Amino acid sequence: MATPAQNRKNIQKNKRSIFEVEAKVTANRAKAYATRSLIEENRASILKNYTAAFMGNRQLANQNTDDIFRNRKAVLSNMPTNNEVEENFVQSMINEANLDFLEHRAGLNAAVLGVNDQMVKVNALLIEINDAIMAANEGIVRFNAKEIATNTEILNGKVKASSATPAKNAARVKKNASRGAEVAKKANANSKKMDSLATSMQANRKRIEKNAEKIMDRRASILKNASNISKNQERVAKYISS
Repeated sequence: MATPAQNRKNIQKNKRSIFEVEAKVTANRAKAYATRSLIEENRASILKNYTAAFMGNRQLANQNTDDIFRNRKAVLSNMPTNNEVEENFVQSMINEANLDFLEHRAGLNAAVLGVNDQMVKVNALLIEINDAIMAANEGIVRFNAKEIATNTEILNGKVKASSATPAKNAARVKKNASRGAEVAKKANANSKKMDSLATSMQANRKRIEKNAEKIMDRRASILKNASNISKNQERVAKYISS
């Protein structure tokens, strides 16, 4: 039979276990928010790279393509011809240029559609994440409502120390010890999972930074092409007016 002295000893033991579990859980909470912060930072950097690559480099490169073929058509259209053979040559070259451009554009359209398909999948995953967050929030609300009800019962006098017995106390102490062990197990598993996530996030960060460097290097190449196109445009203008 349980005695008050035995219960007191076991309660003290549980206090220490709960204190240790609390330390793990609160440390995991801080680690979880730090992890979320890094994830959000990575996502922001990814979106920055996306903007730089798609709205920046891609549009600049496409403009270069338009200017290249504008120059080509202008030169070909103003190329002097002396007979039908030479005229056919010029017109076939213009057709060839149009096909080069359209073939290139069709390939780019396919690439854009491929990216769009991937973005649809990403959006679907984001919707699932939102659903998970909403479900977790609902769980918090239900938990709080339950605990408010418990507080109300205590305040209303429905829970009284005078109704306690050594046996009931022993049962609660035993249950608390079991629950404490389960919480500690979950806390340890959570900690290991977050460490694994941290490794993945650091790997992602390196890839993101490497992509950013490539994007800026490509930007320099695009701008160099634009400069050369501009020089050709000056020559084309003189060619037309000659």
